[in-house]
Amino acid sequence: NDNAKALEFSFVGMIKKVIPIGASNVMNVVLESEMMDIEGVVVTALGISRDKKTLGYAVQDVKGDDLSRSNEGNIVNSLSGKVAGVQVTNSSGAVGSSSRITIRGNSSFGNNQPLFVVDGTPISNASSSVSQWGGTDFGNAAADIDPENIASVSILKGANAAALYGSRAANGVVLITTKKGKSSKKGLGVTFSSSIDFSNVSILPDYQNKYGQGSIGSEYYYKLAQNDEDDPFTGSYNEYAVANAFSYGDGAGLGVRDYVDESWGPRLDIGLQIPQYTSPWLDASGAVTTDPTKFDRYQATPWNSHPDNVENFFETGVAQSYNVALSSSSEAGSARLSISNSSQKGTIPNTDLSKTSVNFSSSLNLSEKLTASFAGTYVKNSSDNLPSGGYDATNVMQSIGGWFGRQVDMDALESHWDELDPFGKPYTWSYYYHDNPYWTVNRKTTSRDRDRFFGNFKLNYELNDWMSLSARAGTDFYAERRKFTRFEMSNANKHNGGDFWQSERTNQETNIDVFLQFDKKLNDEIRIDGVIGANYRNYQYNFSSLEATELTVPNFFDVSNVSGSPTTDMYKEEKETNSVFGEVNLSYKDFLFFGATARNDW
Repeated sequence: NDNAKALEFSFVGMIKKVIPIGASNVMNVVLESEMMDIEGVVVTALGISRDKKTLGYAVQDVKGDDLSRSNEGNIVNSLSGKVAGVQVTNSSGAVGSSSRITIRGNSSFGNNQPLFVVDGTPISNASSSVSQWGGTDFGNAAADIDPENIASVSILKGANAAALYGSRAANGVVLITTKKGKSSKKGLGVTFSSSIDFSNVSILPDYQNKYGQGSIGSEYYYKLAQNDEDDPFTGSYNEYAVANAFSYGDGAGLGVRDYVDESWGPRLDIGLQIPQYTSPWLDASGAVTTDPTKFDRYQATPWNSHPDNVENFFETGVAQSYNVALSSSSEAGSARLSISNSSQKGTIPNTDLSKTSVNFSSSLNLSEKLTASFAGTYVKNSSDNLPSGGYDATNVMQSIGGWFGRQVDMDALESHWDELDPFGKPYTWSYYYHDNPYWTVNRKTTSRDRDRFFGNFKLNYELNDWMSLSARAGTDFYAERRKFTRFEMSNANKHNGGDFWQSERTNQETNIDVFLQFDKKLNDEIRIDGVIGANYRNYQYNFSSLEATELTVPNFFDVSNVSGSPTTDMYKEEKETNSVFGEVNLSYKDFLFFGATARNDW
C-alpha cells in the first residue's frame, strides 16, 4: 500500500509494536514478552514488585483474565486448580454459599484462612458459622470482589512470605491487584463483557423405589415367621399393608402410621389402593366433596412410585453478569471506572443473589516526584432468600434429601403449596415432621442486604533515584442486615402468628501505613533493597439483634407487631494495633541472595 504510514508487528504472547515507515528499506524490530516467566516480576507484601528469583519464599501469581474467564461469582472459587498448594472447598454449591481456601493445608486448630489484601489494604473474608444442626450460609466476605476488576492475584505461601503483615498472615496472603487506567495508548478506552451460565444438580442419592412411606412393622414379620411364610409379597400381604402399614389421615397420626416419614411401608406398583394426601376428599357417606366442613376421610387411590420426585424439585440455575469499564490515560495520570452487575437464580426454587459493584481508580502526577493514587470499590450485595443448611426444618434438603416418601408426587406439592388441607393446615405430605418443600422455600425465608466499601488513598514521593517515601490510608467497611421470617401454621408446631428474627452488624478495619523503600546498587556486584515502615490498625465490630416468637397480626414481621417482649442482644468489639516492620535484601552478582524480615506489634 503506497499510502501506508506504519507497520504493525504482533505475535501471540508478545507486546504489539507499531513502527513508522521511514526512508530505509530495512527494519529491525524486537518484540517483548507479555507473559511473566519464572524469572519475572511478581507483587509481594505491601504491593511491592520484585523479581521472583530474588525471593526466599514461594510466590505464585494468576492473571486476572484467567479468573474472570471461569465466570465464578466468588473469587475464591476462581482460584481453584490455578495455584499449586492451594485448596478451595465450596460449602454446598447453593446460591451465595461460602468457600474456604487454605494454602498448603491446615497449619493449626481453628482459623486457617489466609489474609486477603486488595491494593495494599487488608479486607475481611469473614464467613458465617453453620453447624450440622442448621443455619444459613451467608457466604464469605471476599465474594464481594468483582473478578472483572482484578489485574492479578499473588499467593504468598507461608509465614516467611507474609511476615510483613504480622501473625494474622501466618496462613499466607492472597494479594489482589485491581485494574488501573494505565495504557500504552493515550485517550479514552471502553470495554464491555457479559456472560451467562446454566447449572443443574449433578448427583443425587440412588433412591429405592420398591416401598412407599410408612412402616410395615415388626408384627407382620413376626406373623410370617409363625406361619413359616417366606414371601412377604403373596398371600395376605396386600390386606395387611393397607390395614397396618400406611393410610393417610392428616399426616400427623390421624391415619395409619402417616406420621412415619421413612419409606418402609407398603410395596409400590403392585396394584395397592391406599388413601394419600393427593386423594379426593370423601364425606361420611363416601361421596366425593370439596367442602372441608364435610370432610370425613381421604379416598383410596393407586399406590405408585415417583422415581424422579426429588429431582423434579430442582430448577435450572441461571447466573448472568455484565461489566462496562471506562479508562483514560495521559501524561498527567490515569483513571478507570468499572460498573458490574450480576444476578443468580439458584437450583433450589426461590433462592437468589444479586450484586452491583462500582470500582474507581486514579493516579495523578502532582509533580515530577510526587504521585497521588486512589482505588475504591462500592458493592451492593442482596438476596431475598438464601437457602439454609444442616439438620433443621428451615433446610428444605432435610425433608426431600432423605426423609421423603417414594410415592410422593412432587408436582402435586408444587401445584397446591399455598393451599390448605381439610384441617386448615398447609397442603403437605407429612405434617407431623415436614412442611411442603415449596412452603419451606416460600414461607421460611432468610434475606440479606450488605453495603460495602473498601479502598485506599496513597501518596508516593521519590526522594532520589533509589529511594521513595510512601503514605497510605485504607479502609474496609460494611453494614449488613439479615432477616428470617416464618409464616404461621408451619410444620407440626403451629407458630402463633408466625415468628422472625433480624440482625444488623457493621464491620470496619482501617489501616494507615508509612514506609520507606530503597533499591540501590552499591557496586557492580552488590545490590541492596528493602523497606522500613510503620502501621496503625483499628478494627471495630458492632452487632445487634432481636427475635420474636409470637406476632399480634399474623405474618406481619415488624418489631411493632411483636406480642410480648422480643429477645434482644448487642455486642461490640474494638481492637487497635501499632506496628513497625522492616525487610532488607542483599544480592551478589544477581545469583546469591540474602533476605531478612522483622515485625513487631503492640
